[in-house]
Amino acid sequence: MPANLLFCVAEEAKPFIPRATREYSTDPTFPPLYYLVESKVCPNSGEGFKSKLQDCETFQSEFIGASIEECQDWAKSNWEQFNFIEPCVIAIADERSARDGTLLMSYYCPVVDDPEDLEFEGWGRLPPKDDTWYNFRIEHRAADQFIICITGSPIDTAMETYFGRPEKFTNGAGVFDVFKALSYVRGEGSDQEF
Repeated sequence: MPANLLFCVAEEAKPFIPRATREYSTDPTFPPLYYLVESKVCPNSGEGFKSKLQDCETFQSEFIGASIEECQDWAKSNWEQFNFIEPCVIAIADERSARDGTLLMSYYCPVVDDPEDLEFEGWGRLPPKDDTWYNFRIEHRAADQFIICITGSPIDTAMETYFGRPEKFTNGAGVFDVFKALSYVRGEGSDQEF
């Protein structure tokens, strides 16, 4: 079963990783949301990644100190080779994750064959450019909903919500409120409420 990649780029974020990997489901039969990337050499299967860590379970990360771009490049080059890696969305646990429980979610907009597919009335092109990464700081417990919404919701509402009006859903600390955005995508409430 494919899963999204989770990178730990800060030593102080290591204690946060078990919580982030289990937040999605504590049921051991449930497929994982993340594969934890420990090495710069990609395993040959999903079983080569850790996915649901217990508290105090140790792991290594060759990405400590890595930039966001290094994580993005590694992810993109490997999801193009292996079908067990979910493409387009990665999670990054950094020094801020250790402090406030947020994750940096990075969404890749692939090259689009017909750019008109991303033209939205009143907004123009959303996201503005293809072959580009877009970053969102979110609460870690909202990661599964973020992934579902940005990759699986109707394109007109998802693109408008995440790329046309992200400021409506982003608080003063720079955290994008996925649950509020999801309510908007589902049509729950009026435009004025958001």
